Amino acid sequence: MKKILIALAIILLAFFFRFNNLNWDENFHLHPDERFLTMVGTAMKLPTNINQYFDQKTSLMNPSNVGYNFFVYGRFPLILTKYLAGLYKMDNYDDFTILGRQLSAFFDLLIVILVIKTAKLLIDKSRKTNFNQFQPISTIPYWAGFFYAIAVLPIQLSHFFAVDTFLNFFMFGSFYFILRFWTSQNDVILVSDRRKRIQNLILSAVFFGLALSCKVTALFILPLNFVFIVLAQLKRPLQLGKSLSKLFIYSIIYLLTSYFTLRLADPYLFQNLNLFDPTPSKLFINNITELNSWNNPEAWFPPGVQWIHKTPILFSLFNLAIFGIGIPAITFIVLGMIQTIFNQFFKFKKLNVKNLFQISNLNFQFFIVLFWVLGFFVYQSVQYVKSIRYFFFLYPFLAIFGAIGVRAVLEYIHSHFNRSTILYLLSTIFIVIALLIWPLMFQSIYLRPHSRVTASEWIYKNIPNNALILSEHWDDSLPLPVSENSGKQYRSEQLSVFDSDLPVKWQKIRDQLNRGDYYILSSNRGWGSIPTVPERFPIMAQFYKDLFAEKTQYKKVIEFDSYPSLRYFGIPIDFPDNFAEETFIVYDHPQVIIFKKQKS
Repeated sequence: MKKILIALAIILLAFFFRFNNLNWDENFHLHPDERFLTMVGTAMKLPTNINQYFDQKTSLMNPSNVGYNFFVYGRFPLILTKYLAGLYKMDNYDDFTILGRQLSAFFDLLIVILVIKTAKLLIDKSRKTNFNQFQPISTIPYWAGFFYAIAVLPIQLSHFFAVDTFLNFFMFGSFYFILRFWTSQNDVILVSDRRKRIQNLILSAVFFGLALSCKVTALFILPLNFVFIVLAQLKRPLQLGKSLSKLFIYSIIYLLTSYFTLRLADPYLFQNLNLFDPTPSKLFINNITELNSWNNPEAWFPPGVQWIHKTPILFSLFNLAIFGIGIPAITFIVLGMIQTIFNQFFKFKKLNVKNLFQISNLNFQFFIVLFWVLGFFVYQSVQYVKSIRYFFFLYPFLAIFGAIGVRAVLEYIHSHFNRSTILYLLSTIFIVIALLIWPLMFQSIYLRPHSRVTASEWIYKNIPNNALILSEHWDDSLPLPVSENSGKQYRSEQLSVFDSDLPVKWQKIRDQLNRGDYYILSSNRGWGSIPTVPERFPIMAQFYKDLFAEKTQYKKVIEFDSYPSLRYFGIPIDFPDNFAEETFIVYDHPQVIIFKKQKS
């Protein structure tokens, strides 16, 4: 009963963090990816029969048939949202986004439950040989659930209607069921056990197929899943021929189940209706190819400018540790990883190859997961695009290692300080409070109006009617049409700040600056990335430097920040995070700066 209450408390905490103020932008649709998915989703039309649903060329559930030929995501999240929007009468521009956010938060909430159950499977398998019987081992699954429940990046992505949380749920779900398949392998099994084992294999394949129908990056979980399929068969080294034949059969079952699940969940990923023709859609392949062509330093693609001079590994590690998880949490995660490595390599008095890679070594599963986590992290962090959300599906695994780290600390305290129960409880409370600081600070941005909304209200109150307001290309213009507009109308123009620094660009920008009355930076998309590549934008980089030094005709009059903060608890602490990766701040809490042209 105690464990059930702890799990329930963790789930309720995760629910609050994820569902708090899902309409954080007051229906102004300030997330560009959401806007795109909402436009596609509302343009789609529900099929009248099953044949129409599967027909790639005529189905109006296929984005390319409703005017959106460039679509690089999987379609299952949109398809699911579309059907539910029709069911709940939410198939309109505003409600569709809110429903998408609700589903995003719901799927991420389910991951908390999966993390608890997955950690329990791993710990139960390791209990006898790798951990002593001290009580904290039984709390590892709940610490793991707690770590994921309070991780900031999952909380943030739960507030966005994108494919990330859908993808993460199905990817981690596929791992959970393959772990159940692996743990069910015994030397002697009953027919009912064999049936359950096959069911777990099929469920893992179904989840993997659904993950692929969210985004093709789901492929990264496949090697990890197959390692456990292989390990399940290597438990019988004396029956090698039989094990290899079963491995072949299980692999075929897994791949075919995944394939047919994908065909059902996202039929538009394929070129034709023939179930036995796995040829992918030529349009989708062209879209992916075009997208990849932008992901290099030579491409003049505005969102790609920020990545040009980022340091491999260190940049990704910094953003994951400081913003995605937080310093206290990453400390325990590193400790958990060290503990895992130590258990695998240094616990034997006599170190040899047999001990290192012995399949019966029940700590081996932790080492495999750790190897996969670190391998993917290094791989992704040396890619050109190092977006923090590309590491998102590592977070459930990181939560488990964080729990192992906490257990190691608590065990040390318990064993070295006279096994004091009071000290153990005080240490637990201190750890919980330390871990909660960052998510509680981040939660503050959903407890106050969006910075662009607040800025828009100020604009209508303070900027005269018919003023010419300058903004920047590739960013949202202000003001938003808030209720306090008092009937005012403004003229607006955008500066093409991401164009090449050629004379024609600057002739146009100087003309706009001379005619403008106000210059509004509604986020740091331009000034946060362009100055980092002065060799590409020498004039624009110098312009921003002069602008913020007030050496131009435009002077700053006000700025609107929405930093993570503890002020709503009465604690005057803010965390200015405008040095974070762009996508972490520009959607739900961008910094808005308003400049006014001074009269000569």
